[in-house]
Amino acid sequence: MILTNDAQKAEWNTQKLPSDNVSTENGAILTSSDRYSLMIDPQLQGITWIKEKEKNSGLETTRLTPETMNQAIKILERSVEQGKPVLIENLENSIDASIAPIYGR
Repeated sequence: MILTNDAQKAEWNTQKLPSDNVSTENGAILTSSDRYSLMIDPQLQGITWIKEKEKNSGLETTRLTPETMNQAIKILERSVEQGKPVLIENLENSIDASIAPIYGR
């Protein structure tokens, strides 16, 4: 695989990414992409890996539901200002237009 090496694969495995080829390929694509990634993760393996991988980077996790929208926007603003990662969980079929400048990258 061109996008990664054995040392990086081993590190991902210690961060709870499964060691199968598909997971490794997905991890390589996710970490090498210039765009934000959308993960469809029914078994929650990817989300577990991302949380473990980014825990020392100040990862914030939020959801974009009507009940949490104000809080989510504040988290997004703060994280963008500070250069910290954000994980948005359980997205619906449509995303609120107020955050389009962030995810449109």
